[in-house]
Amino acid sequence: MLNTKTKQIDNVGQAALALIVDDEDSIGVTLSNVLEDEGFRTLRAASGPEALEIVRQLDPAVVFLDIWLPGWDGIETLEKIKAASPHTEVVMISGHASIANALEATKRGALDFIEKPLDIESIMHAATRALERREELSLAAESGTGPAEAKIRPFRADHARSALTHAGVTSKARAGRNVGQRTLKASAVVYGQGLHSGQKSGLVLEPLPLNSGIHFGRIGSSKTVPAYVDFVDSTNFATTIRSNGASAATIEHLMSALHAYKISNLLIKCNHEVPILDGSALEFCRLIDDVGVEEQGGEWYEITLDSRLEVSIEGKNGGPAETIVLEPSDNFIISYELEYPYPVGKQYFEFTLDAIASFKEQIAPARTFGFVRDVEKLQRAGLAAGGRLDNFVLIGRERIINTDLRFEEEPVRHKILDIIGDLFLLGRPLCVKVSARMTGHSDNVKVLVALKELMDRANQQRENHTL
Repeated sequence: MLNTKTKQIDNVGQAALALIVDDEDSIGVTLSNVLEDEGFRTLRAASGPEALEIVRQLDPAVVFLDIWLPGWDGIETLEKIKAASPHTEVVMISGHASIANALEATKRGALDFIEKPLDIESIMHAATRALERREELSLAAESGTGPAEAKIRPFRADHARSALTHAGVTSKARAGRNVGQRTLKASAVVYGQGLHSGQKSGLVLEPLPLNSGIHFGRIGSSKTVPAYVDFVDSTNFATTIRSNGASAATIEHLMSALHAYKISNLLIKCNHEVPILDGSALEFCRLIDDVGVEEQGGEWYEITLDSRLEVSIEGKNGGPAETIVLEPSDNFIISYELEYPYPVGKQYFEFTLDAIASFKEQIAPARTFGFVRDVEKLQRAGLAAGGRLDNFVLIGRERIINTDLRFEEEPVRHKILDIIGDLFLLGRPLCVKVSARMTGHSDNVKVLVALKELMDRANQQRENHTL
C-alpha cells in the first residue's frame, strides 16, 4: 500500500496535495520533508502505474516525477497523467537527464524540469508555479471561462522565489509612446546547437506576468539573469549575460526577434547558449507566430532621445573606424555601413522597424557570416565549435563557399539584426535613429551604457524636481 504520510494544518480549507514519484526512497523522503514543512500534504509512489492511480483518485495539485523509473519511464508516465488529468501540473526531476529529455518533457506538458541534487529554492519555485497555475484555473472556472476546479488553500512560501523583476521594463526615463506590454500566449520549445560551444542546446520560452521583463535561466535551475545591459559579461563574437550563477550566451538573434515583436515579459531557459538554428532570427519569428502573442496592457514606454549620442573607436591596424550614433527620430531606424575585402566589399542598408512583417522579410532571414581565416582562428581559440555549413555564411577569398546568399547584401542586414537585439538590453523598445559603421557587439553595448547613463540622469532630475 502507498505511503500516505500526511501533515494536517490548521485553518479552514484543505492543504494542497503533492505527489512524489521516485523509486529512490531517499529522494522521496527529502521532497516530502521540504514540502510538508511548507504546508503541503504529500503522497509517494515508486512507479508510473501507482502514480496514475493516485492522480485519478485524489487529483493532486502537483506531481514531482522522476524521469527514470522502472516500467513506464517518466515521459510515458507524464503522458498518461496529462491524459487522465490535463490540469494536474507535473514537475520532472532527474540527476542525469540530457537537454533533449528536458525539452521532450516540456513539449509533452511538463510545467518545469529540475535537476538533482534538489535544492529548496528550486523545489518551492516549481511548487509555487504549479499552485499559481491551478489558482488561475480555479478563477477561470468561477468566471465561467474554464473547467470546474476546486479551490486550493494557499501554502506558506517562505522559500519560494520572489517574482522576477527587471530594472528597465518599468522605467519611464526618456519615455516616448506607451506601447503596452506583451508576452507569449503559451510556452514554446525549440531544439538546436550552440554556435560557439558546439553543444546540443535547447530553448524553452515561458510567459511571464506584467512588469516582469525578459530573463534567461538554465533548464533544471531556478536561477535567472535579467536581459539587461548591467549583466553583460562578454561581447567576444556574441553577447553573453551573467548574474547570480545564471548565464546565457549568443542571445542577440533571439533578442532581435523579441525586440521586433515587442515582447516585454518572458522567461527563456537554455543550456547556457541559445541555439544558433540556421544562423538568423527567422526560426524564432516562426516560433513566436506559432504560439501567438498576448497583449498584457499596462505601461511600457519606447526610449526616445532629444540629442545626439555617439560612440567611436579607432579602426584596428589602420582599418576603418567603428562608429555608432543614436539620434532623435519618430521611428526606430537603423542604417549600417560595412567594408570588407572582396567578395563582400562595401555594403550599406537602412531599415525602419515599423512592422513585424518587414522585419521578417528584410532582416530576420539574414544569417551570421564569417571569413575562413577568422573561423580558423576562432576554432583554435575554442569558439565556433558548432559552426556548420548550414548555420552561417562562410566567406572565402574569392567567393561564398557554402551557400547561396538570401540577399545580395546579407552581411550588412545581419549586422542590423545584431544591433536590434543588442539594443533591446535596456528592457524597452527604442524609437531612435541608429547609424553604425563597422561596429560589433562591444560597440553596441558601449552605446547602450552611454544611453543608460543619460536615462539615469534624466531620472535623477525628475526626482529632484518632484522633491
